[in-house]
Amino acid sequence: MIKEDVKNNYLSYEIEQSIKAYNLTTNESVFSKSIEELKKAFPSCNEEELYKILNISLQIYNNKKSDKSKIVFTGPTSFLLKQTKIWDEVKTMLNQAEKSITLTGYSVSDYFDEMQELLIQKSLHGVYINLYLNDFEKHEEVLKRLIAYNTGNQFIRIFKYIQPEDDKMAALHAKMIVVDECKSLISSANLSYHGMEGNIEAGIYIESEEKAREIEELLKNLKRLKVFEVVK
Repeated sequence: MIKEDVKNNYLSYEIEQSIKAYNLTTNESVFSKSIEELKKAFPSCNEEELYKILNISLQIYNNKKSDKSKIVFTGPTSFLLKQTKIWDEVKTMLNQAEKSITLTGYSVSDYFDEMQELLIQKSLHGVYINLYLNDFEKHEEVLKRLIAYNTGNQFIRIFKYIQPEDDKMAALHAKMIVVDECKSLISSANLSYHGMEGNIEAGIYIESEEKAREIEELLKNLKRLKVFEVVK
């Protein structure tokens, strides 16, 4: 029974990898290994039937992996709106994080304390934290606990935006959160009371591995271009 489960899991893995490769390349040759494995699992099926199994698997996978999104909102409590509050979504995302958390911040206030404590606790449980900040020196006092844990902690890394010398108005103005490389929140809200509670702010929450990877890759490219510098 265990041997059969291992075979089935391996077959599922091979089909999933082939589908991922096909979605990227649209080249049907990537299914050749999956077809060989299906032949072993279903020796009585002809090639047409095996491709039908693959097509069904492709449809199920793409339906399962389709992007999910919703609008999130910050506004006065008197606003009786159906949208999820940005702060509620942020807390849910951070609490559910199992592998990694990436945040960008333009303005950070004392209101960030609760989030700061949550990030510290997550790092102590092996979750990688990457925090990108504008005007780092201005926020050092607010972030002193996180900065203290940053020293010698391989799970917390803080990056500061390097303002170009020829443009003193340039800034890291993006407000993004990515969790576990599959959930993203892009909004107008700063990491502050008014960003999360007082202002009228809006954004979009997306469940998509592809979009999350694009955001992470964008930030990595900016690091390569020396737009950000790690705080040691």
